[in-house]
Amino acid sequence: MQVQVKILVENTTPVPGLIGEYGFAAHIAAGDKSILFDTGSSGALINNSRILGVELDKLDALVISHGHFDHTGAVMPVVEMNPALNVYAHSGIFKPHYVDHGVGNPVPIGTSFSLKDLQKKGAVFQEVNSFTEIIPSIYLTGGIPRTNNFEDAGFGFQTEVNGKIVADNIPDDSALVIRLPEGLVIISGCAHAGLINTINYCLQQTGCAKVLAYIGGTHLAMASEERIQKTIQALQDLSIDSIAVAHCTGFVPAAKMQQVLGSKLIKAETGMVFNY
Repeated sequence: MQVQVKILVENTTPVPGLIGEYGFAAHIAAGDKSILFDTGSSGALINNSRILGVELDKLDALVISHGHFDHTGAVMPVVEMNPALNVYAHSGIFKPHYVDHGVGNPVPIGTSFSLKDLQKKGAVFQEVNSFTEIIPSIYLTGGIPRTNNFEDAGFGFQTEVNGKIVADNIPDDSALVIRLPEGLVIISGCAHAGLINTINYCLQQTGCAKVLAYIGGTHLAMASEERIQKTIQALQDLSIDSIAVAHCTGFVPAAKMQQVLGSKLIKAETGMVFNY
């Protein structure tokens, strides 16, 4: 199976005509299947897909990595283009999501739609809470176990439980995994579960020993120096051909990773295309 991954939405782009937008989205052409992974935060997806030749009205599946606005902002327009579209995601994407930047005033950052909204437009919501094959050789992780002692979901994230605002470790965070004979291609929105936790879980669940590529956010932008260094060490210990970091990675963490990992580490941007 031949696989092509196009970055449709990322914070930045070097290509005239394309729009850089805070968020992430990627199109995956896997054999004869057309899959959209996340949708960015607003209108960039529509513009960029047109320019990059991605037909958003001919999707086989929409996969949502987690329930934050910068990954779900264009979900409803995509659903409206595709009658009876299968939408795959963890059930937790619909719960309240907030962020508190330390001033005591939580800001809503969740989805702008509900399950009923999707269903009214004809979408078929496929709840994926555990590692599941959604298309032959293509998997969605569902919730990712947090197994190491240095990764966390990020600073200030909150949710609401029984009317009370509490800490949110974003259990709905999921990644897409494509299994090829040569190894895995892993696509993640933000990796709130942790970059290393995500990769290790994908290897464990598939029984593979090799990662061809990791593409997506890593949520290291506000990480401590200790976490960054432990992440780099863990990546060195893993068998990974390429790491395309995006969105929430941050310039300094990306630069530090590139210093050690060299050409294996690149900055993903809107318009980039990867073939496997």
